[in-house]
Amino acid sequence: MTYRLLPGPADLDAVHALLAAYRRMLVVLEEIRRAHGLRANVVALVAHGYQRARHETGLPARLVTLGIRDFARQAAGFDPQRVVSMPLDDKLFSVKTASEIALTTLQGRRTMPYRVEGYDGPWHDLASARLTLEGDALTIQVGVSVAASEDIRKEETRMPETILTRVGRIIGGLSSAALDAVEDRNPLAVAEQALREIDAVIHEARLDLGRIKAEAHRLTARRGQLDAELAALPDKLSLALANGREDLARAGIARQLDLESQIEAIESTLADVDERQAAAAKAMQAAQAARRDAEHRIALLRTPPAKAADPLDGYGREEAARSRRIAQSLRAIDRVTGTAASVADPSIEELDRLHRDDAIERRLAALKQGRFS
Repeated sequence: MTYRLLPGPADLDAVHALLAAYRRMLVVLEEIRRAHGLRANVVALVAHGYQRARHETGLPARLVTLGIRDFARQAAGFDPQRVVSMPLDDKLFSVKTASEIALTTLQGRRTMPYRVEGYDGPWHDLASARLTLEGDALTIQVGVSVAASEDIRKEETRMPETILTRVGRIIGGLSSAALDAVEDRNPLAVAEQALREIDAVIHEARLDLGRIKAEAHRLTARRGQLDAELAALPDKLSLALANGREDLARAGIARQLDLESQIEAIESTLADVDERQAAAAKAMQAAQAARRDAEHRIALLRTPPAKAADPLDGYGREEAARSRRIAQSLRAIDRVTGTAASVADPSIEELDRLHRDDAIERRLAALKQGRFS
């Protein structure tokens, strides 16, 4: 399958820089092949050229490994400057959404829109994908296997409801149309039930954030261990070759490839963890906003304002009142027990409130200047 990428100017510059570095790596490998009389010996090319290619080009480790294998298939004397494509795997690119692809470059991951150009014949490349840049035309060809439509439908039915979709459903349930559609015409009960569900979602989002942070810490620690082991391997490989122990060098290179794969997988997982953490934070903010809305609606339903009153009047006061009630309860516990009552550290919630207040002030200032949209 062919993906036609639609990069912006900065994205295109990043891919041009990546291709230039890849061509430089091919030049380095050609020099090494001539100097050592090598042909298609991938093990020897990795032993002699991997560290130099990484140092001189700054290419990702996985791309260097794939590039060496690709180089070994080239005939001697080819012109690296005429190369317009490079091998990829699922660690170097990923289809993020139905309209965006993330690609690893020298400047980090770049996310670009794409469109599917179509399918063309069987896939014979050793790599799972290939990036091609001709002029400003940027494509990624991928070897794919097509699943049956029935399997796809079954997979879609198993997709769980995320926190963000739950928050969206709750917010939709708080709309006036949804409240009016209730058969027993009891919108107060609906709003109170929504409030209880929102509290459950907020609790779940907090637990998710804790689990995500713990996972990020574990992955970062493991990556540090793998990085240390990988950094110690080049000296060992050089020593093995110097002593004529190609068998040991071969085993060391195999371990090097395994370590690189693990590190790339951890980096990909960490990127996914960052996205999940951002999604959980958004869910928390949306749920807290929905809670404020539900509290305000409940207050209006219990004590309807005058017809001429603005429905936004008093919005947000319920949260402040709830905080005061919690503080009064804690002071009562202090008086009865003689000990200081404690709650969870409010620093994070205070930071969220500070951020929200700042956003409100900035939008208000923009509105006054006629710039708000």
